[in-house]
Amino acid sequence: MKVAVVILLLLVTIPFATRSQSNSPQSPVEIKGEAHHHPKFENEFVRIWDVTVPGGEATLWHIHRNDNVVITLAGASLRLENPSGPPAEAPWKFGEVRFAKATYTHRAINIGTTSFHNLTIELLKPANANPPVLAKEGNREPVLENDRVRVFRLTLQPGESTPVHTHPLPGLAVAITAGELEAAVGDGPPQHLAMAAAEVRWRPGAVTHSIKNVGKTTFEAVDIELK
Repeated sequence: MKVAVVILLLLVTIPFATRSQSNSPQSPVEIKGEAHHHPKFENEFVRIWDVTVPGGEATLWHIHRNDNVVITLAGASLRLENPSGPPAEAPWKFGEVRFAKATYTHRAINIGTTSFHNLTIELLKPANANPPVLAKEGNREPVLENDRVRVFRLTLQPGESTPVHTHPLPGLAVAITAGELEAAVGDGPPQHLAMAAAEVRWRPGAVTHSIKNVGKTTFEAVDIELK
């Protein structure tokens, strides 16, 4: 009889102990040690992490030490926890672009049923100490601009092209959706590009080009110029 009582007490207390431990804040880890972050690209200017948080899962408590741009590749509802304040729910939309200043520590919990996927782009150092005044391309307005970056959202329907334009600064092109493209760079012949969703291409300096969607589906991308 005593043995049965002891076993019953263990079965009752173990789940509560486990639950209490999982809810207690962990010691923050560097983002490179966070289980949901996977390195995707890095050079002297940027470091990019591919982040996927399945429905119902949470990231570890981790530290961001650099300003960053976050591009959402799958919408989701998150609950963000910060040691300095109460939790806050944050809905994210597909293709959304956000900017965050370093340094900060947080944990994100996916309270939805589908995976949350994004790219986190850490800005390691400025690309140009004296960035030129940047002219707008056609009627495009940047979706984000500050002292570190200038970000455009690009959408091309099948057969649609961008005007010929010049990027004066180093930057990144990030595909949001997959697509078949023709890129005309300078006076050279068009280059055929097969872009995958979440694919990243680095632009090391000024370039003049145009892009045409030669596929059968809408192509979407984010273009980031580093200042």
